[in-house]
Amino acid sequence: MDLFLKIRQSTFTLIVLVCSLNSINAQKLDENPLYARAGFKGGINYSTIIGDVDSPKGRIRVHLGVVLEYPISEKFYVQGELLYSAQGYSIDVDDMEQNVSLNYLTLPILTKLYLTQSISLETGPQFSLLNTVGNDDVADNDPFFNSFNDFDFSWGIGGSYRLESGLFFQLRYNLGFSNINKASINNRNSIAQLSIGYLFKTKNNRRQLYER
Repeated sequence: MDLFLKIRQSTFTLIVLVCSLNSINAQKLDENPLYARAGFKGGINYSTIIGDVDSPKGRIRVHLGVVLEYPISEKFYVQGELLYSAQGYSIDVDDMEQNVSLNYLTLPILTKLYLTQSISLETGPQFSLLNTVGNDDVADNDPFFNSFNDFDFSWGIGGSYRLESGLFFQLRYNLGFSNINKASINNRNSIAQLSIGYLFKTKNNRRQLYER
């Protein structure tokens, strides 16, 4: 009987403690709520390929799209993006340089860790659909387009610096895991990105302050 009484008292104490902690946490969120922020970004790609190809050269191209940053906690956020990403590479064929353009519609989904209120690290998968292919030295690009896979999967890692105004700067590297070719050769995308963007502020959506 004493054991049953002690268990009941302990259970009641635990319930009270959990309710108290939830109340304190809810009060903090009410005082400093976290908000999602949407915006846009653009920048340059330095893209090339790695794999079964001899001495590919990189190309400098562009990316542009929209961004949504969603809070999970004070320091952890999820950032989704929808980008048009112009990529590609250059190779020498019979002592002549061929410039290949691979243009994708990409969907990066990143986990962001804010080390400070302004500096964050980010990593996550990127899913891409091939939109167009170009080669200046190919008369008919349709067969050339059909030699590439429509889907590309890669993983991104990088960091960003955000100003209080909402302006941010991003540096990211995306390493492809999918073979971009339908042929037996295995080539993968490799892209370094430098971006500048802006996250809009809605009413009272300033980020919750915290100490490191």
